[in-house]
Amino acid sequence: MSDSVGTLVVGAGIAGLSYAHARGADANLVVLEAEPRAGGLVRTTEQDGLRTEWGPEALQADAPETLALLAELGLSALPAASAAQKRFVLNRGTLVELPTGPGDFMQSRLLSTRGKLRALSEPMRKRERALDGSVADFVRHRLGPEVLERLVDPFVSGIYAGDPELLSLRAAFPTLVELVTQHGSLMAGMKARARAKREAGEDAGVPGLLTLPGGLGRLTDELRAALGERLQLECRATSVTHDPSGWRVQTSRGDWRAEQLVLAVPVGAAARLVRESLPVLGAVLSEMTAESVVAVHHAWKREDVAHALDGFGYLVPNAEQRMHLGTLFSSTIEPGCAPDGMVLLRTLLGGARQPRMVEWPDEELHAVVRDDVAPLLGLAGEPCWTRVVRNRSALPRYDLAHPARQQRIDSLLAETTGLALLGNYRSGISCNALIETSRRLAR
Repeated sequence: MSDSVGTLVVGAGIAGLSYAHARGADANLVVLEAEPRAGGLVRTTEQDGLRTEWGPEALQADAPETLALLAELGLSALPAASAAQKRFVLNRGTLVELPTGPGDFMQSRLLSTRGKLRALSEPMRKRERALDGSVADFVRHRLGPEVLERLVDPFVSGIYAGDPELLSLRAAFPTLVELVTQHGSLMAGMKARARAKREAGEDAGVPGLLTLPGGLGRLTDELRAALGERLQLECRATSVTHDPSGWRVQTSRGDWRAEQLVLAVPVGAAARLVRESLPVLGAVLSEMTAESVVAVHHAWKREDVAHALDGFGYLVPNAEQRMHLGTLFSSTIEPGCAPDGMVLLRTLLGGARQPRMVEWPDEELHAVVRDDVAPLLGLAGEPCWTRVVRNRSALPRYDLAHPARQQRIDSLLAETTGLALLGNYRSGISCNALIETSRRLAR
């Protein structure tokens, strides 16, 4: 016997939950989740008076679909602390603030005078060159090697935990391609975009950040509660098959039949589910690599930390030859996540630079904090509290084959009735991008 439903969603991360919510309370829909909790990487936990985020620390405020979703759920977003707008980059062993405007850029110690002049000559570069290669190719051509090494490399590691030499520009940063194609250069494109925002009465500066009272996990908690009995936890899908009557999904708790199937799971899981019934699609999905990241949360007495922690955090260029990607200042972003007199930090490791670090024992990861992070922030003694969170194969690599791969996936889906794929391997890895894509699909 099989249970039947109009739409079956496999996966209750932020994508699957956002899709199901946008379909409405009356939709003939069920969401299956293999784990005992919903939310995926968007998760907030509290222990010993400390509140930790397992996924994003904050959301960008310039995301209409995310704001609409929060309003529908009755959630009031809070602006992140103003101090969190500042960012740092490690530069020759010292944390240096990132410039936020042309004047700051010219005064910054991050680049040499030659490197600054090379970057400012960007409008003179050929428009068509390096748009179909790697992020590194594009930046070297338009802005120069110093900008790549000192600014873009750590930026890419902070977003994708990736290597700019391996990432496709069109896949990872399509907006940059659009700016150059439409306006001839990055600088002209950014000026035009800022002018359009001002004319529309919008803030032309850097987008602000939002948090939620009690942490971002409240978002997925509310989505889960709104689904009610239409969400089934600890129900792992093991295979899917397609026939003229629709889709059949075998699970650890019985079979389901559905007219429409939405796979909102990581790319590796999606590949495994479809490889028997749709072998070509399964093979294409199996080509993708995903980076693993490990986070060490560590709390300190405020008097044991010399740095002012007056920012979102810092990132580390590969040229610095450190063992970590960067550290977020969690208690600066959201002061309520730590008790008075304490600070909470979150150090990120692994990714494309150190892919096996996610399997290191806790003791070795703590040693990286002691040897790498402590001298930069002036951490004295031992942390009051630590937690290690491992996210295996969490961030898909938007490699040079990714644009063609996505076109191939789109073609295969167009030939397959009633199947949709949602996830961070499709159209952006940010929480905001997943929400927007999922709500658009639901509509």
